Amino acid sequence: MQIKTPEFNNLMRRGEKIMGWMYLPLHVFVIPFLLGVYSLVSPKTPDSATLNVAYYVIGIVYVLIFMRGFLRRNFDTLLDHKANSLLSMVAAYFINAVLSYAFYAILNYVLPHFGLDLDNPNNEFVNAMAEEGYKTVFAMAVFLGPIVEEVLFRGVVFGSIRKKSRAWAYVVSVALFSLYHVWQYAIAYMDPTLLLYALQYVPVSIALAWCYEKSGSIWAPIFFHMAVNALSLTIMKNV
Repeated sequence: MQIKTPEFNNLMRRGEKIMGWMYLPLHVFVIPFLLGVYSLVSPKTPDSATLNVAYYVIGIVYVLIFMRGFLRRNFDTLLDHKANSLLSMVAAYFINAVLSYAFYAILNYVLPHFGLDLDNPNNEFVNAMAEEGYKTVFAMAVFLGPIVEEVLFRGVVFGSIRKKSRAWAYVVSVALFSLYHVWQYAIAYMDPTLLLYALQYVPVSIALAWCYEKSGSIWAPIFFHMAVNALSLTIMKNV
């Protein structure tokens, strides 16, 4: 499948990049910590699904306030190159599938040597939240999370670095996005071997960055991310 794309052009303006880089550590580290503290000290402890919805609502509000222009400009690009964006998403699906199979085979061999299995703690946490409120988790994972995460990890991180170095744009964005899903468990359980689970997120991280690069619109990886999460949650519900 050949996808003809113009030279990559990040549509994020300087002010939007600054606001994105400012919010990134808040989203990855500070807000989860504060919500965790709140859950401990609150007289009426909210359930995990409610806390995570609040987490992503904060992110959505921030993105819509400071980066709505970026989203609008990228939506125009999506509409101007609909066929290319669709092909990019389809190709990203196959990239994710092939890499996931390869990484599964590798991790199936590596993880047992560290006393770990293939069920990572983040997936177990999502499963537990889904049991508390499936519709809430579905709305969060399919409609809120992908917008916030794609703007930050692809729009801000990948887009900022891509002009200087394509290789480093992939390395940094993939590493950050993969570690983002597991670092808190390594700290909570004081077990650095849990960071190995970040490798499970490398395939989709590569596919999402590739989808953004080839489509030229942040909405292509957003929609692809939504589809991946929707499929995962649907399978989870029916297993």
